[in-house]
Amino acid sequence: MNDNEKQEQSSELLSNKQKSWHNTNVRWVALILACLFQFGSYFSTDYPSVLAEEIKDSFNKDQSDVNLLYTYYSMPNVILPLLGGLFIDAIGIRLAMVGFFAILIVGQFLCYISAVSGNFTIMLIGRLVFGLGGENCVVAQSYIVSKWFFGSELAFALGLNITFARLGSVLGAILLGKTYIWFGDSLSASMFFCLALLILAWVDAIILALLDKYCDKRDKVEAKIEGDKIKLSDIKEFKLDFHLLTLSCLTCYSAFFLFQYNNVEMFKLIYHMNSSQANNVYSIPYYSAALFTPIFGFVIDKFGRRTHLLVLCGGLLVLVNVIFISITCDQQEVCLTAPILGQILNGFYYSLYAAVMWPCVPLCVPERAVGTAFGVVNAVQNIGLTVFPVIVGHLISDETPAAYRHMILFLGSTAIVGLISNIGLWFVDKQNGGKMAKPSLKDNTEVEDLNIQQQESDTPISEPKVD
Repeated sequence: MNDNEKQEQSSELLSNKQKSWHNTNVRWVALILACLFQFGSYFSTDYPSVLAEEIKDSFNKDQSDVNLLYTYYSMPNVILPLLGGLFIDAIGIRLAMVGFFAILIVGQFLCYISAVSGNFTIMLIGRLVFGLGGENCVVAQSYIVSKWFFGSELAFALGLNITFARLGSVLGAILLGKTYIWFGDSLSASMFFCLALLILAWVDAIILALLDKYCDKRDKVEAKIEGDKIKLSDIKEFKLDFHLLTLSCLTCYSAFFLFQYNNVEMFKLIYHMNSSQANNVYSIPYYSAALFTPIFGFVIDKFGRRTHLLVLCGGLLVLVNVIFISITCDQQEVCLTAPILGQILNGFYYSLYAAVMWPCVPLCVPERAVGTAFGVVNAVQNIGLTVFPVIVGHLISDETPAAYRHMILFLGSTAIVGLISNIGLWFVDKQNGGKMAKPSLKDNTEVEDLNIQQQESDTPISEPKVD
């Protein structure tokens, strides 16, 4: 919702002489519904990592095949982010949210059928369908939250959404393996659990859509939220800072997520953990993200220093890989110290990077091109999450300790590239006036002025005045 639309809505409400529910405590009900929506979807998203051993046993597959489940999920999202809000504009925000979530259910239903029939190909197709709905579903839900909290506690609302999303990941790691055991080593029971929770979350999404529709009807205001339009012609105007940030996103997220996708099996093999211990250690970064990402976002908005923190994130990611490549467990007893230390640092990195990187995107490009910029960054990120699982799957296909060390070396090299891009971004941003290092401005005027100056001249510009 842009400023003109907000003014139109305010004028309508004044003429109707009633207070919009968007400005009352009803908005917190909408936020709770949105958070439960996120919780349900993320519960099912990462099941291949926490059920890797169970999937391999059920289908007689290896870890490279488990990685393919992530490749198939990310594959459609190489293209979908570039379509921006076209789908949402065409069918409406509420119908888009409910419809895309229905696609998630179809995808998970195929995964359940796969587990029942023992056909791994059906599970791959299910993950592909799940990916078709996943990213668009998150976009639609984010628009709804932005509508209810426009100009008021929006950063907190979106941060709370991240918290519930990662709580869903954590609960999935805890319960899905137990469900498999409780029902007699049944993968289909775990898949059905995911399906049932998605259906409940879909009902929650319908309630949220009805609440939003009734609010608009009560206010006599038409919902006009539109997605940012993607214009590929804008890409040629993007400068070096944007390209470095995109490279950082590709390498840093790929290094983190590929480690998460495969570390449960690595913890069992190299550090001699049982399934419960491995899943608990796997979950540490998500506990951290649930707790700290909103806090980090608030602090960064207040104090800035984004480029400095990006360098810190890159350094932490490299350090994590150094820990896992250098500290091994030779004896046959359980080793917890090194994995827990590494995962705590991974959690700190993941929480901080999410709070730092994404707010930098609008600061790199002209305001009219923000939608294109987010589309490109998301597309490039998903290229990494499509290709890297195939590479890593090949590296660890024989599932030996040496193979997992090769994986760590590869991901560590990827993290080093991310660190170099973050250092480069620090210097480039400093030359361009230090926009990313500044606290959040009271409005976009100074940032827009800086972008205009950058377009008119390639010479360094003076720093904006920050009150």
